Amino acid sequence: MTQTTQHSRGYIEEVRKHLLFHHKWVNGRGGRQADLSFYDLSGLPLARSVLRNAKLVGASLSGSNLALADLQASILLMAEMEGAVLDGANLLGADLRGANFNGASLAEANLSGADLRTGVLGAVSTGNDRGARDPAWSRNTQMIDAKLGRALLVGSRLENCDLTGAELADADLSGADLSGAILIATDLSGVALKNAKLSGAILSGAHLDEQVAALLADQGIDPRASLTPVIDRLPELVARHRAWLDSGGAQGARLELDQADLAGARLSGVDLSAARLQRCDLSGADLSGATLTMADLAYSRLAGADLRDADLSGCGLRRADLTGANLEGAALDDIAIGGDLSRPWPTNLQGARLVDADLRCRSARGAMLRHADLTGARVNMALLRGSDTQGAKLPRAAASAPA
Repeated sequence: MTQTTQHSRGYIEEVRKHLLFHHKWVNGRGGRQADLSFYDLSGLPLARSVLRNAKLVGASLSGSNLALADLQASILLMAEMEGAVLDGANLLGADLRGANFNGASLAEANLSGADLRTGVLGAVSTGNDRGARDPAWSRNTQMIDAKLGRALLVGSRLENCDLTGAELADADLSGADLSGAILIATDLSGVALKNAKLSGAILSGAHLDEQVAALLADQGIDPRASLTPVIDRLPELVARHRAWLDSGGAQGARLELDQADLAGARLSGVDLSAARLQRCDLSGADLSGATLTMADLAYSRLAGADLRDADLSGCGLRRADLTGANLEGAALDDIAIGGDLSRPWPTNLQGARLVDADLRCRSARGAMLRHADLTGARVNMALLRGSDTQGAKLPRAAASAPA
């Protein structure tokens, strides 16, 4: 959950005056253009605010309510917008380079013509006698887990933007430039992509409907093309991870991979406890009997993977694609951190795709299945009684599934 600042009355009054003067400026009634660059506006109720053409470079708006706000042509370079609510907001032509929109809600927002490319803030003086300057600070625009359903992104610049796990269902990306964008585990169902550029985009595990998949095929785009192949190195990496586990971290090295191609990997019975395999392709992998306790496989693709009798206790599988995977006999239990039963760490399958999967698990104490899609999955009472399925799409026969 996004942490926000408790602002003093004086500070809030100062911000209010900036907004009032800016509103007058926008409407040609005097006032002055607001420059709230690097201000902390986190958590403030700014719904319907008029911030058109405002300067908000590096400002913190994390957790703020900006629903239906007018941010047209505003400058939000490197701004912090994590967890902000921007539903229906007007961001037409806004400068959003390097902004952090992780977990933000932008449903039906207008980002047409907006610039979401890599952001750069100028070099800073180091203070030495020669006037040397530190390198400029840069970062890609972050929209991880952002909600952009039915948003307008016509002609927007999204090169190298990180949209991992974002929801873009029914959004309009016509003419948008998504070159090099990260679209891993992104929901692209119903998206309009006419004349969009997708060269170099990474689409592993993206949810594509037939129309979008056909469009990608016509452009010769392979969703897995940009992943790093590591199958040949896997035995060495696993051995180093084993040494790391056995020595308590004194030897070897933890298995940490991101955006790696591990499709069809043979890892049956292997101990991968605490491994980090985020945004990887493990489709068709054999992980039967493997130990994945406290491992992190968030946003990874495990379609058709064999996870029979695997120990997934405390495993992170947020928005992972397990379509058709076999989890029969698997353990999905929570784990008491440091033996503290008051702080259990759950198996996290929130938002995961479990369509047609075999979920007749051994146990699922405390498992998180909120908003997961279990359409057509085979389930048993061990799963239904032990897990949190709030907002999940359950198979029709779930209520009468055999134990």
